[in-house]
Amino acid sequence: MFRSRLVAALVLTVAVGSALSGCTSSPVSGPTAGCLPRFTVTPDTARAGDTVTFATTDECGVEVPDGGWRIDVQHQGENVPDDPAFADAARSDDAFDGSWSVSVPVPSDIEPGDAWVSIRNWDYSTCPDDASCAGPSQDFTIER
Repeated sequence: MFRSRLVAALVLTVAVGSALSGCTSSPVSGPTAGCLPRFTVTPDTARAGDTVTFATTDECGVEVPDGGWRIDVQHQGENVPDDPAFADAARSDDAFDGSWSVSVPVPSDIEPGDAWVSIRNWDYSTCPDDASCAGPSQDFTIER
C-alpha cells in the first residue's frame, strides 16, 4: 500500500513538473519556436533614474517583430496603454540567442515599491481568451 502511494505521488510530481516546465524551460538543444525565455533584472533593486539590465540566457526561436522588442518598466499596479506612440523604456532588435540583454532606464518619476520590466509587444495570439498566459517579464524593487 505504501509503495503504490509513493509511486502515485512520484508520477504526479513528474507530470506536474513537466507541465509547468514546458512554459518556462530552456530548450535542450537549439532554439524552439513558441517558447518563453526566463528573464533576469540586475540589479534586483534600483532607484528611479537608474539603469537595469533585462536579460535571458535562454534560446528561443520566436521572430523579432518589426521595430524590435518594446521594453517597458512599470510600477506594479499600473497599466501602461498599448499605444505605439507611448515611449518605450528601451528597444532591442536582437533574437533570443542565449546571450540576449538590454539596458533599460528606470523612469525618473516611478514610485518606490514593486515594479517589473517586460516586453510590451510579445505575441499573445496563441493564448486562449479565457486563460491567463505567462509573459516575458521579471520583477524588481524600486527603493527611495
